Amino acid sequence: MQRLLQGRNPFILGGILVAIILSVLFVKPAMPTIQLPAEKIPGLSIFGFPVTNTLLATLLADVTLVVLGLLAVRKMRDVPEGLQNLFEWVWEAFDGMITDIAGKDNGRKWMPMFMTVLLFLLIANWWELVPGFDSVGIIEPLEVTYVESGGTVTSGAAKGTFLGLPSIVRPKGAISISLTDEQKQRALEEAEEAEAHGEAYHGPHDPEHASGGYTLLPFFRAAATDLNLPIALALISVGISQVIGIRRLRGKYARRFVAPVYTNNKFIDSLIGVLEFISELAKIVSLSFRLFGNIFAGQVLLFVMAFLLALLLPLPFFGLELFVGFMQAFVFAILTVIYFEQSIHSHAGDEHH
Repeated sequence: MQRLLQGRNPFILGGILVAIILSVLFVKPAMPTIQLPAEKIPGLSIFGFPVTNTLLATLLADVTLVVLGLLAVRKMRDVPEGLQNLFEWVWEAFDGMITDIAGKDNGRKWMPMFMTVLLFLLIANWWELVPGFDSVGIIEPLEVTYVESGGTVTSGAAKGTFLGLPSIVRPKGAISISLTDEQKQRALEEAEEAEAHGEAYHGPHDPEHASGGYTLLPFFRAAATDLNLPIALALISVGISQVIGIRRLRGKYARRFVAPVYTNNKFIDSLIGVLEFISELAKIVSLSFRLFGNIFAGQVLLFVMAFLLALLLPLPFFGLELFVGFMQAFVFAILTVIYFEQSIHSHAGDEHH
């Protein structure tokens, strides 16, 4: 304790305390709107397909990975430097692990898939930690967000100023929407009609029920917080494992689901075959919801910490999410390789384990 109060430490601690007090008194970021569905970007579509902020984040991660890859191989050297050295180090760090799991030949074939999944999810997850990533967007009336989400969103944000700039701030009173079921239905119909004519919807035309609240529709949102992305990756992972199993074992691969040989009891083995089939479906569920749940929860955690105390308090949680983002990418990628390896065993009674 005495060492803690010596030298410049008291001034550092005092500065931290002052920053916390100023954060509580003057820096009041709005509690962002939190909803499961990805938000559509108004007026932005591709061949009639609406573009969401998670889709933009996915494309951003793709472009980032491609650009880093091109920069790494632009000037290849026998003695690697810079990005080339970093990429080679990452490859070598996991090459031995994949070889231990799948063997030398299979490891060489499956390593590109492992690295693609790992790096894509890693970049997509870490983009969430870049300042401004999910705090820059469009300020729109709360009623619009309420209607577009099917009447499930509430918010504590109101339009105001911060340091003289237009912003959304925490109001003194709570903001809510009071729409009857008939008004909700009419508002939904108005929103659909406006979308059909390519127009922006500005909320229910009933000033009596206008809340005056505003929400922020961010241009980007962590890609894995949209359940479509984890499910798509899980389907690709499990689907390729089935292809590998069929190509390697051909007809024997189907026996693991129809007539596997575990106990030499046909009835019990048939039940095990059903469980094998269910386990393949469970892989899709576990892969997708694990990734989605952890990344979505991490995003909400960062929102809440910044809402409670804007300065300093969120920093440890950024470090935590840095680790979580890596671990979720690694777990998804390594499980993909494990599923590949499991698929090449037939369980048809001609193997000795």
